[in-house]
Amino acid sequence: MRRLLLSLALVFGGLSLGSPPAPAQSTFDHFGSARADGMGRATTAAPTAWGAHANPATNALLPHAAASFYAQEAFGLSALRYGAASLAAPVSWGTVVGGASTFGFEEYREIHLTAGLARSFSFGTSRSFHLGATVRRHHTRIAGYGSAGGWALNLGLLVQMLPSLHLGAHTTNVNGASLTDGEPLPRTLSVGLHYRAHDDVRLLADVFKDVSFPATARAGVEVRPLDMLGLRAGVGTVPTRFSGGVGILLGLLEADLAAQQHQQLGWSPSASLRLSW
Repeated sequence: MRRLLLSLALVFGGLSLGSPPAPAQSTFDHFGSARADGMGRATTAAPTAWGAHANPATNALLPHAAASFYAQEAFGLSALRYGAASLAAPVSWGTVVGGASTFGFEEYREIHLTAGLARSFSFGTSRSFHLGATVRRHHTRIAGYGSAGGWALNLGLLVQMLPSLHLGAHTTNVNGASLTDGEPLPRTLSVGLHYRAHDDVRLLADVFKDVSFPATARAGVEVRPLDMLGLRAGVGTVPTRFSGGVGILLGLLEADLAAQQHQQLGWSPSASLRLSW
């Protein structure tokens, strides 16, 4: 019982330490790539971002069909494990995506099912923009209390401002869905920039806002000393977090490892695998 109470406290309150009181809500459904974790999740404008957390507009740039798998253990606690799988496939009229994720333990369980579409548009001779939308089914079960669910609509935009500069925006739950009365699903907005400073260096910056919590600034960098090797670091505020990671690219197979440090709660390791064909 003590472990259960600790776990629930972390799920509903620990992620917002340093914030004023507000409706508690898990945001684990926004995770989905160890590559993003290693860069402080500052990937709103990253044209190669992927995973359940990602701006859905980035799927429009996918050159091949791809399947991805992700796992995280928050703060090193087995009761706070999260897993996700997704599939994306380009077709003649855009890119279709689908996925599922789960978080929790026997007494508390969240399940998320996602389906979406992304498409690219051109304007001028060298500029383009990309739009994406996903519909996500949220289902939560708490032992002894029952279960509830809701449907949330998420939208994304990605604009190529310059050959080396992208602007992105991503909003979740634009329809204001709730699990039950007084328990709204997370409603968030993030706006970010992605700058290719060099062929092997990427700089990223985001501002992320949940309607129930203070705004958070996030920044990350990715350096590729070798074509097959990516080194990453990131930082976030409110609460302060630091992260780092490494990725290996072998043809159409990408494997990533990352870890994030929450100032009060400790380390959260994660791993992801992506296969393209």
